[in-house]
Amino acid sequence: MSAPNLKEIEWAISELENQESSEGRYTLLAALYTCRNQMLGNAQPEPRIAAYSEMAAPEAEVLGQYGDSEFLRAAAGKDPAKVLMVIDDLLDALQVVNRRAYDNVMRKL
Repeated sequence: MSAPNLKEIEWAISELENQESSEGRYTLLAALYTCRNQMLGNAQPEPRIAAYSEMAAPEAEVLGQYGDSEFLRAAAGKDPAKVLMVIDDLLDALQVVNRRAYDNVMRKL
């Protein structure tokens, strides 16, 4: 069996983007986006988790409560570096499944 070409990958991405949301669909899309980026020479660097592990953790610093949303209540009292790692993972997924929403978040930051 021959390796898929860029046109086949683009077609598969297009088909999956038009299907109903599901975890399996997102997994396939992430793999296809990665393949496409590698074929185009846009390979992303390894995940940035290593950068977080190299940071010196501040002594006993925790997040305060900044609001009453479910997210802000969940983040209150947590280590900021760990909260940022969770948000980073979420943004990586959002970049794959909804680029427009990802771009809006990055613009706001």
